[in-house]
Amino acid sequence: MREYIRFSRNRKVHGIIGILVDILDYALLTLFCIILLCIYVFHFAAVQGDSMLPTLQDGDQLLVNAIDRDPAPGEIVIISASTVGLLHEDGSPYEIEGLHKVIVKRVIAVGGQELDFDFDSGAVYVDGVELSEPYINTMTNRPVMNAAFEYPITIPEGFVFVMGDNREVSKDSRYGDVGLIPLSQIEGSVLLRLQPSFGRVE
Repeated sequence: MREYIRFSRNRKVHGIIGILVDILDYALLTLFCIILLCIYVFHFAAVQGDSMLPTLQDGDQLLVNAIDRDPAPGEIVIISASTVGLLHEDGSPYEIEGLHKVIVKRVIAVGGQELDFDFDSGAVYVDGVELSEPYINTMTNRPVMNAAFEYPITIPEGFVFVMGDNREVSKDSRYGDVGLIPLSQIEGSVLLRLQPSFGRVE
């Protein structure tokens, strides 16, 4: 009888240990998957400055989809900006050294689209259609210095034209030291604003 009780207790102990080992295995596997997702799929970024007001504020923490490196017009992207795309007189692109800093901007036009501005009214035209831009904070203005282009321009394949939502203070593709963004410089598209308030970014 004593041997049976001892055997029963040992079986219970081994059963508990087995359950704990299983839980530990699942926890380690989950942690491993989270690490892989953070490395290869999702990144985190912090907003610095006011160029994306009112959509994004200085200090906002962002969740970034690192797989999306070919964004559509209207998406907000994280850009490494180490090289700049400019245009020869015939419209062909060439690249020069860029800002060497990470910036966050909104994609306005992509490869193959024609972009034009009416800087008197602040209107932005893509393929001849005026964009509806409820997200902007200030009117789209012409750069006073260091303008990158004379418009209209056709965006070359493999590049995007970006601007900040706070147009009067944003250093973006209108300026020669940012210019057109090569797709290779895009680190991902913004999915969510995590702080200070959780929400989708549009």
